[in-house]
Order: sequence, then C-alpha cells, then structure tokens
Amino acid sequence: MMRGGFYSVDSLKGVHVLVVDNEVDGRELLTAILNYCGALVTAVASADDAVAVMALIKPDVIVTDVVMRDRDGFWLIAKVRSLKPEDGGVVPAIAISDTATPGERERARAAGFDVYLVKPLDPWELCRSITGLVTPGGCAG
Repeated sequence: MMRGGFYSVDSLKGVHVLVVDNEVDGRELLTAILNYCGALVTAVASADDAVAVMALIKPDVIVTDVVMRDRDGFWLIAKVRSLKPEDGGVVPAIAISDTATPGERERARAAGFDVYLVKPLDPWELCRSITGLVTPGGCAG
C-alpha cells in the first residue's frame, strides 16, 4: 500500500467515498486526492444532496466539510447516524474543518465522526485515515 513514504495510486482501489463540500474548490481538491489514490468518488455540494445520494447508494466512507451553508456537517452526521445500519447508519465518516481546537475535535467525535482532519489537508493523512476506516482491524485518526 505504501511506496517510499507515499500512498500508491491504487491504495484506495475499490473504496467508494462520498465527498460533501459546498465549496467547489474544496470538492474538487478532495475528489482529485481521492481519485489519485484510486477511490471511486461521488461528490455533492450539500448535506441534503448527500442524504439523497445515500438513499440510492451506500458509500464506504463519507468525507464532509463541517462548515457549510444551510445544513452543516453536524446535521449530516446526525442524519446518517439516525439511519438503520443496513441503510448506511454505520458508514465511517471524516470531518474536515478549519478549526483545530480540542473542543471542536471532541464535538465532532461526540456527534458521530470517526476522524477529524484540519485544513490545510495532508493528502496522505486523508488517504491513511480512509484506509484505516475501511480495513478490518485498521486504525483511524
């Protein structure tokens, strides 16, 4: 999986990631990073769009910005965690934020996020975090 300290282009092969970010640049950056590592990415611009997508498909991981217009990432994770497991209620989720305070990290964990990453993102940390969430016995951050 790792080559020379970097993730290979196939390290996330077969992993479906739902990316949620209302900012076009953020969505495109996350999609490019994940595509580079081999993930199948569905990118949407809102929490409502993410809920609609999850009614149709079940991603392996959700990666969402926590600060968005209208409904934020905390609303989204509450909605996801209210679903039955077979409907996606246990899908691992990564929160992306500009805030690096311990309080915000704890709030995200308490809300149901598995991993909390701070911008600017380290692409390899994102890939490692996803790998840890989808690998049996894996460890996420």
